[in-house]
Amino acid sequence: MTTTAALRQPASAFTVPATISGLWALHPLTQIKSARSYDIASTLCTRLAGRRLSSVQKEYFRELSELVEAYEDEHGLLEETERGLRALAAKV
Repeated sequence: MTTTAALRQPASAFTVPATISGLWALHPLTQIKSARSYDIASTLCTRLAGRRLSSVQKEYFRELSELVEAYEDEHGLLEETERGLRALAAKV
C-alpha cells in the first residue's frame, strides 16, 4: 500500500508501522522540501498524535514533528493560519 493510500484510510483503520523502516516508508526523516511532502508529513503527525506508541514510534513522531515545524516556520504557515483565524473572528 502506498503512503497516500495508507493515509487516506479512516484514522481508526490506520495501523502504525512497528519498525523504523516501516515508518520511513511512510515518510523519510529528511528535510521537507515540497507542499506535497508537507501534507503527507503533517497528516502522518495527526495520525500518530494521541496514540500509544513504542519508543521507536515516539522518536520517529518527535523527529517528524520537528521537520513539519521547520517547514511551517520556513514558509510562514503558522502566521498565515493565525491571520486567517483573526479575519474570520472579525467577521463573527
